[in-house]
Amino acid sequence: MKTKVVIGVCGSVAAIEIPRLIRRLRRKGIEVECVMSEAARKIIHPNVLEWASGNRVITEITGKVEHVRLCGVDGEANLLLICPATSNTISKIAHGIDDTAVTTFASTAMGSGMKIILTPAMHFSMYRNPFIAESIERLKKNGILIIEPRIEENKAKLPDIDEILKKVLEELKV
Repeated sequence: MKTKVVIGVCGSVAAIEIPRLIRRLRRKGIEVECVMSEAARKIIHPNVLEWASGNRVITEITGKVEHVRLCGVDGEANLLLICPATSNTISKIAHGIDDTAVTTFASTAMGSGMKIILTPAMHFSMYRNPFIAESIERLKKNGILIIEPRIEENKAKLPDIDEILKKVLEELKV
């Protein structure tokens, strides 16, 4: 069985780094499927992620129940990576709100016991918000791996692509 990762892309400018991550994962023999929030589509076009992954990008939940097929019990995917994870998405996931394609994938993955990794990326003041910090801790307590952001220029920046790749490979044991 082929190893498959679903990447949930949220509306942070760090989304422009995701095609490079996808290509690196594919070079390791990992199949990648992408799901995007509406906010992410305002930053990077789904066609770019389709090119990088070789798969059609999921931008909404349809009658094909993509979230269950990929992240449900006995789903096709081995891991859900939400990258970049915005403060909005982090808070929603931590409180069981699934009103975007990305948060619906997260809710489904959590309910099926799938491995989940989040990579926060936002302005530092947002990252320091006590409600965001509380949400991150809540996610950690529920088994979600958080790759801490790089703090530079008053921003909580996406971790280095090499670090994200290393953590994903460790979690997949490949």
